[in-house]
Amino acid sequence: MRSLLHNQQPVFYKLYKGQEEILDEWRNPTGSYIPIYSELKSAMLCVSPNKGNSEVEQFGSLEDYDRTATTADTTCQIDEDSVLWVDGADIDGPYNYIVKRKALWKNSIQYAIKKVTVSEYEAEQKLFARKAEIEAVMLSAQNQTKAEHGLNQPGAEGSQGIPEEGSRSC
Repeated sequence: MRSLLHNQQPVFYKLYKGQEEILDEWRNPTGSYIPIYSELKSAMLCVSPNKGNSEVEQFGSLEDYDRTATTADTTCQIDEDSVLWVDGADIDGPYNYIVKRKALWKNSIQYAIKKVTVSEYEAEQKLFARKAEIEAVMLSAQNQTKAEHGLNQPGAEGSQGIPEEGSRSC
């Protein structure tokens, strides 16, 4: 009875894998970082309707959360750096919750989750777009350099192109 399917809902999540520093078009660090997340996964969790007061505080004095989510699956991979799509949020859009705390017990896990705004997601997306733009500029510059110096062109010295018909190699 502790984990009734009737009380559970699908929650989509991505696990935090680390961060990557953005480099400018000259491969210099910009000081900005973008988070790297895993592929989208799902889990069935019992999500509370809202945060209330009770005599026993599961997460101690932590007040910076809006709801809790519980599962009897003690192998659930969601951790304190995960991002969540709760309440049927569009998984193609921004995540709407983050995990603030994880409380593991013998046969269950409870998470303190906090609602986040779209602007945090949009800021991350701008960083991803900037990184892609810089990588495109760097690739274009590499291709232009190769073209200017005649690299990777048939018959050019130092290239590994296919020799033209009638030419002999020494």
